[in-house]
Amino acid sequence: MKRILANILMAAGLTVPFVANLSAQTNPSTAEIPFAFVANHVHLAAGTYRVSQPMQGAPSVFALADSRGGKIFVNLGGNETGQPDKPSLTFACYGKECVLAKVTPPNSQVAYAAPKYAVERSFSHSVGMASMVSIKLSR
Repeated sequence: MKRILANILMAAGLTVPFVANLSAQTNPSTAEIPFAFVANHVHLAAGTYRVSQPMQGAPSVFALADSRGGKIFVNLGGNETGQPDKPSLTFACYGKECVLAKVTPPNSQVAYAAPKYAVERSFSHSVGMASMVSIKLSR
């Protein structure tokens, strides 16, 4: 009897983190990105992406899902002052190469930015000035 009770308690303990993770998922926002870009060292095509924060306790982790069902997770560690009324994805672009540099989630006082060295490392060459391009997130 004790073994059955221990197994039930252990199974319940293992499922709690998964249920907490599911409840932490926010309503995804959508962004129409008109150019190819790099996020987390992965080249992504232009298109419509759903952006969400899937992990409770890790607000700097974002999931980008394309319309074909592909998904990538991006961890943007740096905190900056956000504009809650202007949710957006910001890209650093050199010529035709663009890298996801910052995410400002909806209704957030914080924006999450990749470190400058990480963004610069993603370019094949970085001569000249980078332009910053912001794409609005909508619900």
